Amino acid sequence: MRISLKFLAIAWLVLLMIVGGLLYNAYSKLKPETFIAIITEQVQKNYPNTKLEVGTIDYGFSLDFNLTLKNIQLRRSGKLLGSIGEVELKVPWWLIFMNRGNAQINLSKLDIFIDHHETHEMKGVSDGASHAKHMISVNLPSYLTEARYTLRAKEISIKDIHNERRYFRVSKLLVREFQYGKNSAFEINIPIEITHGSNAFRSDLWLFGDVTPDPASWKLNYRGEFRTIDNNDKFQIEDLVINGKASFKPSNLDINSKVELFIEKDMIGEGGLDATQDSLKLGMNFTKLPMSYFNFMYDQIKNPYLAKLEGEAQGKIDFQKQFDIEQASIKGKLTFEGPFQFSPELKLDGKWQIGLDDSRWETSFITPKGEASFFRRSVVDMKKNIITQYTEELGFSGLDLTHALAPVKSLSALVNEPDGPFYTTNISYKKALLGEKVIDGQFQFGRSPDHKFYQARLIDQTNTFDMNYSNKGVQNALDIHFAKFPWAAQYKFLAPFFSAQTAIINGKVEGRWLSGEWEAGQWLMQLNASDVAEIQGTVPDFVQQTAALFEIDSRTAKQQTINVSNKNNVITLNSLMLETNESANITGSLSSQPKHKSYVTLAYPKNKKWKPVRKEVLAPYWKKEEK
Repeated sequence: MRISLKFLAIAWLVLLMIVGGLLYNAYSKLKPETFIAIITEQVQKNYPNTKLEVGTIDYGFSLDFNLTLKNIQLRRSGKLLGSIGEVELKVPWWLIFMNRGNAQINLSKLDIFIDHHETHEMKGVSDGASHAKHMISVNLPSYLTEARYTLRAKEISIKDIHNERRYFRVSKLLVREFQYGKNSAFEINIPIEITHGSNAFRSDLWLFGDVTPDPASWKLNYRGEFRTIDNNDKFQIEDLVINGKASFKPSNLDINSKVELFIEKDMIGEGGLDATQDSLKLGMNFTKLPMSYFNFMYDQIKNPYLAKLEGEAQGKIDFQKQFDIEQASIKGKLTFEGPFQFSPELKLDGKWQIGLDDSRWETSFITPKGEASFFRRSVVDMKKNIITQYTEELGFSGLDLTHALAPVKSLSALVNEPDGPFYTTNISYKKALLGEKVIDGQFQFGRSPDHKFYQARLIDQTNTFDMNYSNKGVQNALDIHFAKFPWAAQYKFLAPFFSAQTAIINGKVEGRWLSGEWEAGQWLMQLNASDVAEIQGTVPDFVQQTAALFEIDSRTAKQQTINVSNKNNVITLNSLMLETNESANITGSLSSQPKHKSYVTLAYPKNKKWKPVRKEVLAPYWKKEEK
């Protein structure tokens, strides 16, 4: 069979016309002006009164139609609502002819800006109208809605329009063969940055899963893991795996998700996440949460008795972030087993509990039998991440007082305490044991903006020790009363003013003075001490140096009595009785003032043949040398 040239020419002409028609039809659908028109229509539909600006447009035809848009900006009334650095669209020809195929979208540097001021202005609009303005809908030509898309995106951010604050960021996103009603695989990398005090902790959350999109709601299943960027002992969560199922409503940009946390295939917690255009809410219930995850905030949780965060916790944490408010809200309660650390050598096992209520944080501890308990409530400056004030209570029952006294601060430590958080500490003792003795007592001390205070009471059977110190501004007051109280070496709270291995003390100390000027104040000391052994401190040193003027060693005196007063820089030694081989009594007047002569007189009251000896004192040995 012969085919004429004319027939071949006509066939080729028809074929060229068909191909040309298809190419023209494809070009009419894919030409840049068509895409810009589609995008502009959808933008105006969802964001009325906005202006879409495109910097440059580049396109080409080969096996694919390739369209690249750069420097895209969306503005309303001069405000930048969003920007895209670059969008590249690749559409194969057969997608146009057959409504089947896989298009590619490559996107980079997408910034979405949120104007919360405008949101607040819309509160006066009716609920229906307000809701409608937040609904997003997209209508595309049929040849695009039937297509599958592979989406690659990087550097996606949601920011505040009024400053550089970033609410959310995605480093990388990959969705393979996305199509409505079909299941697609995706990968996403979300950077996590936690700034706490002067420290910044960074980690990446990698999520892998599948998504089944429908116009009304997208269903997602995902699994992810954390990869820490900065290797820091205070923030290590590489072994944490996250599983979840989520629902995404594209019309509202709302996400609702169930979340499960695993460590080595063991579930440690589960909860839910809700994210909208305005807020983020996360609630988690934990069964075996490693407390080491909280090391980055240990400075706000710690106390002298919680040496380190360790073990596993049970409880709940709720986190909420309103995007128009800088500060987030965190509430929760966690319990975990751990020791109460009296000292490196002694600790008691029990249960700790940490409660979070925004800026109010509570920490407590109790032993199984209740012999030791602790409670601290702290107020945290959430912007500076520092504790501004706290109150704490400690209770001990039936414990050895030698160790139970460890939390008691000395009076000197309180007086010389540097600036820090305001606090109140209350420590109580019930049936504490000191050898064969049973002792009850209470200590309370602390500081406020203009006040320091220290109160103490110990009861040994019917014998008592009471102390009350107060500082308001520059005014100081001290009152100490002993009622035949048996002093012990374990009592360190008056050091370095006074300490002793043993002593039975009766009497009082009263003082009123201005800060830094105790010599100019008014003092009265009337004390009697018997069964004295290894007595030390500022007061015993004064006694020792006074007795040494007459070559008497007061340390050998098992019984000592001192009656001394001070007023206007003059110390009047009414009586200093030392029971040695010969009972000695020293009296005198001491002053560091240039015009006042200082002297002491020694007498032996039981030896009538002894005549009193008077000595002039040239150096003020009772004053602390200035360094």
